[in-house]
Amino acid sequence: MLEALLHRRAEAQEARRAERAAQIAGSAAEHLARTAVWHEGRAHLDPSILFGAILADVGRRFIAFHGGRAFEVRMLRHTLWSAGEALSPHDDLTAWVDAEGLHFRWKNGRGGLNFLSQHVPARDIGFGLHVYLTPPVQRPSVHRAQRPPRRPVSLGDEVVNMTLFT
Repeated sequence: MLEALLHRRAEAQEARRAERAAQIAGSAAEHLARTAVWHEGRAHLDPSILFGAILADVGRRFIAFHGGRAFEVRMLRHTLWSAGEALSPHDDLTAWVDAEGLHFRWKNGRGGLNFLSQHVPARDIGFGLHVYLTPPVQRPSVHRAQRPPRRPVSLGDEVVNMTLFT
């Protein structure tokens, strides 16, 4: 009886710990999305968030980066964690995601690592952490067609050029 009670208590603690880790990772995903900087179709990401709290939830098998309609890149969590272990010593590490994958550069571009989007089986889609990166709204440029010049209109003895009034 005591053993069963201790087992239930340990399970409850583990459930609370997992729930807290999920909250931390979810908040980190939102923070990563808010701080992403878009430039030429790329979302530049903060590596300290990417290799930090976003990986807290061990129940998540992958992390998906959604760039609006432009791209979706999926990375297995353990692959991202391993990359973080190897790359975190670099002070000048930069990271970005685009349609081609997840990219890292360091030492002023002399070092680099590129990850292609990884396959995630359909049965595992529910086990992912989704980061929704909202690209900036691009407004179509409006070019007004130029009107042909208007001819002067005679108003009695006066001639008025109506183009002065447009």
